[in-house]
Amino acid sequence: MPRMVNPLAGFEDRIQRLVEGGLARLLAGRLHPREVAVQLARAMEDHAIRDESGTRVAPNTFLVRLNPADQRAILDASPELTSTLADELVDLARRSQLMMATLPTIKLLADAAIDLHHVAITASHVVHEHESTEAMSKAVVWGVKESATPAAMLILQPDRAIPLDRPVLNIGRHRDNQIILDQPNVSRHHAQIRLRAGRYILFDLGSQIGTLVNGERVREAVLQPGDVIGLAGTSLIYVEDSVPSPESIEPDKSDTGPLA
Repeated sequence: MPRMVNPLAGFEDRIQRLVEGGLARLLAGRLHPREVAVQLARAMEDHAIRDESGTRVAPNTFLVRLNPADQRAILDASPELTSTLADELVDLARRSQLMMATLPTIKLLADAAIDLHHVAITASHVVHEHESTEAMSKAVVWGVKESATPAAMLILQPDRAIPLDRPVLNIGRHRDNQIILDQPNVSRHHAQIRLRAGRYILFDLGSQIGTLVNGERVREAVLQPGDVIGLAGTSLIYVEDSVPSPESIEPDKSDTGPLA
């Protein structure tokens, strides 16, 4: 009987070889290499999605949050760290039978909430405007045609709404989100709304408080018209097709903006 291969174990073996070849130097002695490897692999697996053809697609953006002192030391000592880890993630995706259309992006973010010598990693699917049409057509996002996109928006306040006019919207307290909720209990990267097979799907990104849909905590949910999304006491209403009249709601034209 053939022996099953564990992609994560192979990834850890390669990380160990990198340690012997200098990864400890790349990490400036600040992080444990195995912890980095395990969290990257789990983030890739947890946030993989299926396209219209059923192919499992790996996320292409990884946010590595670490203590500001660790971040400064690592960036100063090893500016090439992110490209080295990106190459390893491509190989891990291949061994895990995940499709990766582009080289993954890895961002090292300073976060004072992270203890020294520890790391927290999240992953997401982000379509960049500058990506080559050979790698990903603007008319197709993971196999979903733009024509299949429902006309939808999120009502953030009684007199404000934001249209869902892109395949991925990140929601949270950090300024790199498309929808910024400036509330202390909202996580920096709290939730994500992603277009998949013509439907908008809500994902919780491992937030501390959790994400609710109609009062029930969810990790993933297909949004239906009228659903109320709860994020640490802030409510967002998902509206589809029968949107409120222009007199009552003025669409928000900005890409990002805080919600007081």
